[in-house]
Amino acid sequence: MSGYRVLWRDPRVRSLFVAAFFARIPALAAPLVFTLHVVQNLDGTYAQAGLVAAASTIGAGIGSPWRGRLIDRLGLRRAVIPSVVAVAVLYPLAAFASFVFLVPLAFCMGLFLIPIFSIMRQALSVLVSVDRRRLAFSADSVVAEASFIIGPATGVLVVTQFGASAALVAIGLSEAAAGAMLLRLDPPLRSVAETPDAQRGEELAATKEPWMSAQIGFLFLISGGAVITLIATDLGIVAVLETLDNTGAIALVFALWGGASLVGGVLYGAWHRSYRPTHLLLALGLTTIPVGLAGNVWALALAVIPTGFLCAPTLTAAAEWITELTPEDRRGEAIGWHGTSFTIGAAIGAPAIGLSIDQVGPWGSFALGGLIATVIALIAWGAQLLPGLGPPPKADTSVAPSQLHD
Repeated sequence: MSGYRVLWRDPRVRSLFVAAFFARIPALAAPLVFTLHVVQNLDGTYAQAGLVAAASTIGAGIGSPWRGRLIDRLGLRRAVIPSVVAVAVLYPLAAFASFVFLVPLAFCMGLFLIPIFSIMRQALSVLVSVDRRRLAFSADSVVAEASFIIGPATGVLVVTQFGASAALVAIGLSEAAAGAMLLRLDPPLRSVAETPDAQRGEELAATKEPWMSAQIGFLFLISGGAVITLIATDLGIVAVLETLDNTGAIALVFALWGGASLVGGVLYGAWHRSYRPTHLLLALGLTTIPVGLAGNVWALALAVIPTGFLCAPTLTAAAEWITELTPEDRRGEAIGWHGTSFTIGAAIGAPAIGLSIDQVGPWGSFALGGLIATVIALIAWGAQLLPGLGPPPKADTSVAPSQLHD
């Protein structure tokens, strides 16, 4: 665990983690608040809530690689300022829009989503050495899980006390403030000396070496499968507790789910070796399928612990491999497409999961989400056994004891 202390002693890394923690809280509260807003305020169905989520994720899928390439070419501030302005305007508009207008507004929110994930991964890959990258990415996952524990619970609290419309306005203003915080820090995203924007853009435009490969494509597929499983668990928890007429327990179940992921992320980062994302996704899918059998609040809370434990390691492993296989001057674009793999998975998964809840009940959410992740993992695993498609040998990124105290 001493590797985490090394990271925390670096003031640049520490400030970045603190900023990311507060920046993610409103973003992680938004999906649950939107679901409650559609189902309760607009008298919609879970399928309609899934449609809103799909519109947002499609927008993010388009915007993420575009914004990543802008970050590569123009730098953090010039690429992210439009997002800060957009979220401050769009969320308050969504709070008072009908369902017809909510869908295009959700698309625009996704298009201008503040790329917290991409910024963190790209900055950490520069601020820490290669041998500590898994530690840094795991620590970032832990920070994300801490935000996840607080975000949905805070969203439910605000909805309960002030209504979903007020919660959406608060999310928009909070995300804008968080974006301003990241702009103030302006973390380095490239290890080489900065060059003028125009010159850097010409250099990138002249770069002919492709960064995309079959190995990275499999990692994108695995990441999308992981997101489908997370959405299934997210919506399934809400649907089960509404069926049990105990929505007040949402915060408890989400806290245990996120807490298990936090523990999993800490242990994975401190472990002496990496694991294949394919193997982790397979375990994640298989542990998600039986969650829907829970018949009461405590059974549900205990059932989400194993799947939660595998969330952070699965996402961390995929990000670690993508960063290692991508050249630095194209990393922003690659991480942007990594974010797009999340959004494509969410765009496919959210309506399907919502429809399964409407048609067969809450248990269908966990069964379908876990099954999709399992099938994706098996396909990726089988394809990687073919000559030329398997992952390359991975460099040993374990940290020697003497390095931990440098």
